[in-house]
Amino acid sequence: MKKLTFLLGTLGGAMAGYVFSNKKLRTELQNAEDAGAAAKILGRHLAADGETVAKEAKRFAEQHHLDSKIAEGKKYAQKYYESAKDEVQKYIGARSTQVVKVAKSAGKKAVKRVKKMVK
Repeated sequence: MKKLTFLLGTLGGAMAGYVFSNKKLRTELQNAEDAGAAAKILGRHLAADGETVAKEAKRFAEQHHLDSKIAEGKKYAQKYYESAKDEVQKYIGARSTQVVKVAKSAGKKAVKRVKKMVK
């Protein structure tokens, strides 16, 4: 999870760098009337420069081998899931044998009590 927050923080930093390096964008954002207008301005600029930003994000992901790290995370999650599943099955199996034993002895006791009552 630290990697994901690092990635999001870095992309946020890249976005800030994009805003700071684009003088026209900064000027338009300063003159925006409200947050909605600022979002539209930013969206318009990103649409125009989106390909460049996407290439930079892709380069960053490749540089830090994020695909392989995500694959490792999936393998870890699958392994942890399988381990937990096995443990739960063992626990349930052990408890079910105990339940069967208790039920059998309770049944025997009930039969004995009924026989006593009948006599």
